[in-house]
Order: sequence, then structure tokens, then C-alpha cells
Amino acid sequence: MAIDSLSVPTQYKREVIYGENDYKKHKKYEELTEYVREKINPAEISYEQVDIFLEIAELSAELEKPLIETQGLFERAIKISKKFGTNQQLLDAYYQYAWKSHFWMEDFNLFEENLQFAYESIASSTNSSKWEKVLNLVTVHKSYIRLNNATSTIDIENIERNMLAKLDEIADDESRPSNALTARTHKAIYKLTTFSDVEDASVVFEELHEIFKKSGNLIGYPFEKNFQLLNELDDIFSDVDAYENLLDYMTEQSAVRDGEVKGALLNLRRGIKRLQNGHPYQAIKYLGKSFIPLYKEESRDKFILALKAIAYAYESIGLLWSSRSCLLLSASLITDNFWKYDEISLKQAEIYYSLCLTEIKLGKLAHALLWYELFLIINENISDSSFGDKENQQVDFYISQLILNTDIKEINQQSNIPDELDRLGLFVSSGCLKYALGYIEDFEREYEVTADKDHNDFLQKIRDFDAGFNSKGIIDNHDKRGVHTSFIFGCTIEINFPNRSPFIEFSTNVLSLLEGAFATCTIDNVHLKEAFLIIEVIADDDDDLSLSHEINSNSGKLNLIINCAGFDASDFRIEAQQKITNEFKKLVFDLLPELFFIKNTEYIEKMIFEDAAFDRAISFGACIKSIENVLGNDIDQQIKKIYSTSAEKKTYPLLRDKSWDSEFPKVLEIEDIKAPTPGKGRMPEEELNSENITHKDYSIQSLIKPRLWDRTRWQGVGFAQLKSRYPGLYLLFKHPDIGEGIFKDLISSVGLVDSKARLRVCIVKGISVKNPTHYRVLISENMMTTPLTKRMTMISRINTMTPDSNVNLERFLAAYQACGKFYLGCDAMLKNIVPEHPQRDSLGIEMSTLDVRWAWEIGLNDVDCIGVNLKEDDPYIPNDVAEIPLLQLINSK
Repeated sequence: MAIDSLSVPTQYKREVIYGENDYKKHKKYEELTEYVREKINPAEISYEQVDIFLEIAELSAELEKPLIETQGLFERAIKISKKFGTNQQLLDAYYQYAWKSHFWMEDFNLFEENLQFAYESIASSTNSSKWEKVLNLVTVHKSYIRLNNATSTIDIENIERNMLAKLDEIADDESRPSNALTARTHKAIYKLTTFSDVEDASVVFEELHEIFKKSGNLIGYPFEKNFQLLNELDDIFSDVDAYENLLDYMTEQSAVRDGEVKGALLNLRRGIKRLQNGHPYQAIKYLGKSFIPLYKEESRDKFILALKAIAYAYESIGLLWSSRSCLLLSASLITDNFWKYDEISLKQAEIYYSLCLTEIKLGKLAHALLWYELFLIINENISDSSFGDKENQQVDFYISQLILNTDIKEINQQSNIPDELDRLGLFVSSGCLKYALGYIEDFEREYEVTADKDHNDFLQKIRDFDAGFNSKGIIDNHDKRGVHTSFIFGCTIEINFPNRSPFIEFSTNVLSLLEGAFATCTIDNVHLKEAFLIIEVIADDDDDLSLSHEINSNSGKLNLIINCAGFDASDFRIEAQQKITNEFKKLVFDLLPELFFIKNTEYIEKMIFEDAAFDRAISFGACIKSIENVLGNDIDQQIKKIYSTSAEKKTYPLLRDKSWDSEFPKVLEIEDIKAPTPGKGRMPEEELNSENITHKDYSIQSLIKPRLWDRTRWQGVGFAQLKSRYPGLYLLFKHPDIGEGIFKDLISSVGLVDSKARLRVCIVKGISVKNPTHYRVLISENMMTTPLTKRMTMISRINTMTPDSNVNLERFLAAYQACGKFYLGCDAMLKNIVPEHPQRDSLGIEMSTLDVRWAWEIGLNDVDCIGVNLKEDDPYIPNDVAEIPLLQLINSK
């Protein structure tokens, strides 16, 4: 003004002086501007490119570019966000424009205008993280009005009232606990701006103290962010005791959380290293230990990494349900960024693709299609995605193989699926399904091939190709009750359930819980004894939530009944989740003695507590809410839509009366079970290594059920010679009625005639020099008639007979040698036999094979070595035999 008034000659020119940081901003501004000008097509702006326009506008303001230029850049960013961006990107544009309008441009009217727009853009949102931005702008607005005695040009009271009402609504929704507590935190911190006396803020800090205590186990709550925010208020509230107590608590918790995360990261690294070195069982232990400590907002990415790593480990040992649960929780956490900030990322595409493949491996075609469609939607909106034709071809092949391995009954249910496959670009799968349904002419016309022998050979190759998993065909459930199966160390677990939500996911979570809890049994020295576990889920319509279970161990297969009532997935709060988690723990503890041989409880305690078996078993609440968080709460309807008839897709009713491959069925590769021979010497160390053995490499003999035999005591044997019948060997039980139940179970498995020689009886003689009439009887399942696996749990019953004379035994053996057959029964059967006219069905199991061996013939790796008790026996050893196998067994002890 002085220069102009005095007309002083000068070369004055206004300049913007850049500091070091400003030069970096200026360089960034130029680079982004050049990128927009050269690389971006204004008519086809991608989701990821939208953010660039807002960043340019922000840099323009911070570099103090001409006001009209900066305003133009913000207006452009808003316009592009509206047309090409997400709701979050539009909110961010309004928010930054408002912020820069007030603090950089000093234009309060422009600030108010963008505050109004920001509020309107999220007025119906139930996401507390979005309301935080509006709350910040309202706080700035009210402070400015109060300090400057200004008049608002917008209805700020209405905005504030609706904002607080919405935060109350969010805070009351306990089905989303992290979101609810975050809303309570925002509102509590906002209250601090309304007090004129700092002492009045005590009640707010007490409320925040309670909130932080409740947030301890919630990964979605931003503990560290809020801690840093409140820490900045020390200059204002340092004299308030409630504030000091809160800060002391948060400081202590921050240190604890930091220490927990550091320890968990060590376990995470060790787990990944074990996985890379081919030790999946050890990896599962370490990774499982890292779960709870990493379950925090500040270590979210590391927790997701742990979930992905353990999912891979589970899959590598054959536990697909546990793998699926971990992938679901990982997908939910990754998807949170979409719900909070409308972010779409490559991580989403990766996890949805992984879930698609897992569902295919489980035979769940409809679920696989839901995940694949979501994968395609996300992938289409990612400019730098590495996914393309390769992934499409892999899914297409896997689904084709799934279809070609499906029986005709299930194929009949797929009549509306071909067009769904075409819609998703899975044309090979669609063709295979049309062919399996019998539409051969359509198939030949559409794919320009001839359905001849060469074509059938090609389809057989697809069906039988080893893709790294055993495809058993489509197992989507269509009846009122569904069935899922799992396989844990030789034990087949079958769960049947009401085929509706939430019981579909409930059943899958029961299987994943059992798989996760018992995943490492083999290296924990804990061994299963049950070949089957049948689980039945019964739903009750009571309003109150309850969960209970009962185990029935009296029948041939172990049965578990789970009673459910009051299940409402839409209102599944933390208390309900905790209640169900506690019941699951009880269930696992009750199953332990029923399923496992427990020689030493220390092994069980180590597996459950030290190795955190429960921590790695994903909770029911996490599982069911995870899939809803990604696919929505109407999954049932989405599945029905896939299978339903509509005008948009053609229906292909089944034309075949037998399977497409009925003339060339799949041949299972089973080892020659007639040729196993005992190995020589001690078992090599590499054979004892369980790390390269999957759960499907184990089997458990199922004929002899310890829980049935343990209900009574096998006391001895009796021999019978019946008129016009074979000789009989009858087991004598302390409780004949229980013994009769044992044999009814055996008969239900092998029949009255054991034509396949599944049952084996071995008599071991010569176990005592002092008592030469003593012998031992072994009852077991014949391993020679059982498909061999890498590991087999052989279950036998053994009893030592101590007669004063061997006359009865020798008479029985002579009679058996004469006819080549005998009856195996129990004492209860003898009561029902009429000696003059014995009825065939009351005599017991007709058997053709009886093994009689001398103790000295049994060597180191002989299956009958359990028939020699070296601690108590004094076996007879002949002097005229050069090679005595028993000596190897004795020397090995």
C-alpha cells in the first residue's frame, strides 16, 4: 500500500517460496498432473484413478496455487467422484474441500457448503468411521461460530441432531461390536467440546474408560488411534483425575498390546518358516498361538497373514473346513475396508478367488459360483490386477472335473446351472454339464466337436486328473436336511442339519472347530479310536438362545446330538457368541475321552492349552458373521436363485437314465492289500515323521469298538460242538446282555457269514513254559481285507486263558481243521441254542479262517506282537529251530 501511495519505483513481484517439503509436494503435483494429462482417459476413469484428482486438488491448496485454480481442481475431483468413484471417495472430496476451505482458503461459506454436502452424502450410512469425518467438520463449525460470534448459513443444529441420533443408532447395534464402540467413542469425544469447565469432563473420561475396557478383544476397534488422540489432550485435561486414570490405563494396555504383538510376530515368523520347510503340523501350532495376540486393529494385516498361512497349512494336511473358516475370517477383515471406506483392493480378489477354489474342493458348487462372481466384479475394477485368463481356466477346469465326478442323482439337480456357468465365462464347465445331462447334440453344435470315443477318453482324463485333491463330485444339499462330512486322522465325521441359515454355516463351523482343535493330534501323541462320529443338529424355535449337546455311545457308531434354539444370525451379539463358544469347548472336552486313547493327560493339556488348540479353532460367531459380512445375510436366497428357473436362462432337464461314464467308471487306485509283509529291523526315522502325512492317509479299524467292549469284561472263552454244525468258539462276558450287544454290532458289519474275512481270530500258544496249557486269544479286524493307508490304527481285544488242561482247545482245533469253519459268538447266544435243532441265525458269525500261532513265531514287526507280553510271559522257545523271530522282538525292548 505504501509503495502504491508514494509511487516508489520498484521491480516488486509476489513470489511463493518453497521449502524442502514444498519442493517434494510441487514435484508430486507436477507428476500427477502430467499423469492425468497423458495416461487417463476422461471417459473411462477407474476407481483407483479417482483418488489422483483429489490428491492434485489438496496439493494445489497446500502449495498456495491461485485460489480459483484450487477451487476448480476440488470441483473437478467432486464431479469425478460422483461419476466414477465410490461413496467414500465422494465423502473424502467434500471433507477435504471443506477442510481446505476453512484452514487454507479461509472461506467459511465454502466450508459450510461442503460440510452440508458431506453430511448429505452419508446421511443413511451406519458406518461409524464415515461419521467421524462429519463429526470433525461439525466440531470445527461450532467452534468457529462460538469464537467469532458468526451466523451459520446452514441448519447446523439439524445436522448435529441427526448426526448424534445416527451415532446412537450405531452404538445400539451390538451385532457389530467394533462399529458400536467406535460410535460411542466418537460421541463421547464430541461431548468434550461442549463443556466450559474441564472438571465437567470427568463423566466422559469415565465412559471412555469403560469403552476401552470392552474393546480389548475387538480387531475392528482403533485402540492405538484413539489412544494417540486422547494423549494429545494432556495439556487441557491433565488436572482431571478421570483423564489421568484413563491415560494410565491406556498407556499400560498399549504397552501390553505392543508386547503381545511382538511375541505373536515371532510365532508368526516361526510358523511360516515351518510351513516353508514342509512341517505343516508344527506350523499350525505356531500360527495358532499368534491368533489371539494379533487380533487387534494395529496388527490387522499380520493377523490376516496368519489366517492365510494357517489356511494353507490346514489344506495341505486335508482339513478343508478349517481352511475355509480361516479364509472366511480373512475375507471378512479384508472386506471391512470396503464397508468402512469403499476401498476395493487386490487382496479382496485374491481371497475371494481362494475361497472359490476351496468351495469347489468341498463340492459346494453354488457357493463357489458366488465367490467367483464376486472375484470377477472386484477384479474388473482393479487396474493393476494380475488375475486373468489363467485363473478363469483353472476355475473352469476344477468345476468341469467336479461335474464329471458327480453321480446322476446330483447331476439331475443341475438343470438350471449351464447358463449360470456361461454367464460367468465358464464355458468348458457348461459344456461338460450339458454333456453329463445328456444334451449331446447341443454340445457337439456349440463346441464343434464329435462326441465319439476320443471325446469320451478326453473327458475321462479330465475326470481322473490328479489336481492335488480328491474330487467326489457336487455335494450341494437340496433336501430339508443337509449333510457335510470331514475326515480327521481316520475318523469319518458326518453332520446332518436343517438345510437353512444359520444352521448351514453352523454345521460347517462345527466341522472346522473339530478339525482345528484336533489338527495336530498325531504329533501330540494323541490317537483316535473311533472310525465314525455322527453329529445331528436339531433346531428349536424357542426365542431364547440356548445350545446343548448329548453323546450316545451305546450304538455301533458314536453319536453326538446338538440342540440349538433361538438362533438369529442377524442379532448375533458378543454375549451370544461367547455363550456358544463356551458350549463348544465343553463339547470338545466331552468328546475327548470318547474319540481318543488317553494314556497321559499331559499330552491333552499340552495340545489344548499350551498349543492353543481352541485359539486356532475359529469361533462360530466369527465364521457366520464373516460370510454374511462379505456375501450378505441372504445367502440362502442367492443359492436358490442360482438353482431356480427364470426367463433369463434355459433349463436342461436330465435326458440320461444312467451316468455319462457308467460304462467306464472311475477306478480307484488301491494298493495291493494281499501283499504286505513285515519289515525287517526297526522302523526308519523318516517313516516315523508325521509331517508329510495328511489326515486322509490315516485309517482306523472299525469292527472292534472299545467303548462297547469297555462296558463289560471279557472273562474267557467256551467251546461248543453242535449236532450237524461247525464247532463254536464263544466269548464269555461278565454281563452277557452287553456281550450280546457287541456281537449284534459285529453281525451288522460283517453279516452272519464273514465271507470277506473281515474279522480275525488268532490263538497264541506257548506263552508260558511253566504253564504250557495257557494261551492267548486275539480278536481284531483283518488288515489284509482293508484298503491300506500310510498309517492305520489297529484295534484288538486280547484275553489270556489259563486252563489246567488243553483238552477243550485241542478238541475245538481238531474239529475246525476237519471242516475248515467255525462259529464265533458269545455266551448269550448259547442260551438260545437248542442242541438237537440249532438254528443257523442263533449260532454266531460263520468264519472260515482261524490263525493258530506259537509265541516264538511272532517277530518284531508282526501284527500279532501285541499277543506276546514280554513283561509277564515266559515264552516257550524250541531248541531245534535255528531262526526264532521272537528273539528280535525281545532284543528290541
